[in-house]
Formats: sequence, C-alpha cells, structure tokens
Amino acid sequence: MAATPWLGGRPADNERLAAWALSRIAATGAEDACVDAVIDIVYAARDTEADLGGRFGSGVVGEPATRRPERRQSFHLDGISPLRLREEDSDEPWAVLLDPARLLRGIGTVTQASRSQEGIDLTVTAHPDFADPTDPWLPPGAHSLTVQLDPDTGFLRSAALHDEQGTLATAQVSDLNVRDAPPSTQAGEILARMARTLLEPTRLTAEVHIETDPHEDLSITSVPASRSWTILVDENTLTMTGDYAPDRTSPAAARLAELLTPARIVSHLANVTPTSPHSLQATVRPLRTFPFSAWAPDDALTCHFTVDPETGVLVRAAATARGRTVFRHTVTALGPDGHTYSP
Repeated sequence: MAATPWLGGRPADNERLAAWALSRIAATGAEDACVDAVIDIVYAARDTEADLGGRFGSGVVGEPATRRPERRQSFHLDGISPLRLREEDSDEPWAVLLDPARLLRGIGTVTQASRSQEGIDLTVTAHPDFADPTDPWLPPGAHSLTVQLDPDTGFLRSAALHDEQGTLATAQVSDLNVRDAPPSTQAGEILARMARTLLEPTRLTAEVHIETDPHEDLSITSVPASRSWTILVDENTLTMTGDYAPDRTSPAAARLAELLTPARIVSHLANVTPTSPHSLQATVRPLRTFPFSAWAPDDALTCHFTVDPETGVLVRAAATARGRTVFRHTVTALGPDGHTYSP
C-alpha cells in the first residue's frame, strides 16, 4: 500500500499509539491498490442469535430453538480495489479488513493499543448512537472489537468481535499480496487529522457563519464528550460537544457538531483527493443505514473540507450537487476557550 512518511514511526507510549493507529486507518480512505488475499472467518456457536443492534436496530433476534452452530467461511480474493469497496460501501463480511476506514464512524472509545511483532493491536468499543446496527464487526451492542493493524498497508490482519458471552466472530488474513499501490497523497494526511479528533480532548470558542443550509433549526441534544465548543452562529450562541443524539438533533446543528469532531465523516467518504495542503474534496459512499453523517448524507453530494491542523476542526466545509452548493459553513474565528483568532 502507499507509504505514509508524514505519519512517522510508531510511538512507544500507548496513548499516542492509539492516535497513530487511527491516523493510519483513516489514511486508507484516500488510498487504493490491487489486492489479492485469503481471508478466513469463523462465527462461534450460540444458543441464540446475539442482538447487537442497539436502539436503532431491528429488535431481538433469535429464540432458544434457533441455536446457531459454528460456521466457517474462506474467501479467496483476486484484484480487490479498496476504492471500489468504498464506492460501493461493500457489505461483504471481509470488506472491513481491506477498507478499515469504515470503522471510524462507529468507534466510541479506544480501550487499548499496543505494539506486537506483527503490527498494532487495537481494541475499541462501539458508540451507542453512531455505530451501524447492521455492521458485522462493530454494531452498537458489541462488547468490543479487537483488530490487528498492519502499519505498512493500513489493512487489518485480523478482527475479533466480542459480545457479553465472549468471542462471537473472528476474521484472519492468511495470505496478502498488494500490487499497483500509487503514492500516498496529502488527502490521507488530512483524513488522519480528522480522525484523531476522536481522541483529542479540547474546549474551544468559535464564530461560525452559515452561508448556505436549507435547515434553520439549530436544536441539538449533545452527548457527553471530551470535545466541546461555545460558538457564535449568526447571532445565536450555542454550547455543544462533538457528539450528539442523531435522532434528536437538527441537521444544521449536527453539521456544527461535526465541524468540531469530524472523525466520523471519514467513514462516509469514497473517492478523496487533495485540493491544497489542508483541503480535500470527496465523493460520498452510498447511504446504507442510519445514522449517517450530516455533512455526507447522500451519494449525490461532493464534499469540500479544509482542516485546521492545530485543532482538527473543519474551518471550511461545503457540500455541492451538480454545481450547486447545498451546505456551506465557515469558521471565521477559533481559539481556546474564551479566546478566538482567525483560522
């Protein structure tokens, strides 16, 4: 896969290692290659099917009579394009291993990061509001997901989904050949900066100008999070975190929250290209399920983002369709709590 010299070597301490790992995972969202792989997946036996769909899921699945036996699958893949996986938002059970950027939308916390001989072992928990109820590896009701990241390719060598009873499913890459990987672009570095906002506490003050947005309502139900800001929005003063209840927040307010914590937007982008050292444009993956990104809710849109490298905040964000601007928000002042400057 493409080299990422801007990322530097793997940090020794685990706290910085977690941010490094999320950065490498996010960068794959701007990379492509031709991949041959053999992937083995094992589903553990269960007396009943696990219900991991959370509050947006379809409800209880399975009764004692529907005992699930152990099941094994082996996939021999030839010429897989990670870009094509993103453009299709493939629902193949092995897709997450070659398209790990999709995981970012569902991560609630990173509970452990450690170096191993083969790569980086990362354990994450699901966010109850933003994890996809249909995700086979990180649904909202999962206890945890442990993955092994290959730092060179950004792919996952293995994944293990755990529920309250133990290991529910495992995936293992037993053979991998990566061909025709073009050089990395600045887009991967920008996505990585966005992704690290999942792990960076901050409290900011900002002024935001909503230039274009079809929604005027700014009501929001914030969820406790380590990132928050107080913003002056066209004569309205709002205090919010970067997390929100998606079913109790207006689209315009959700876009303001995602400016502060843009990490989950990364999972919704498909073909990403840089337009300047800190800016990119991207197409949007097909919408498969709720919850979605307020900035990337429809695959008819093209997103345009500029990231503040210091804070990770999107200081300019727009979504266009057929040459027409649908949303555009601009951060005109930004700084630590109580202080602002022009970004």
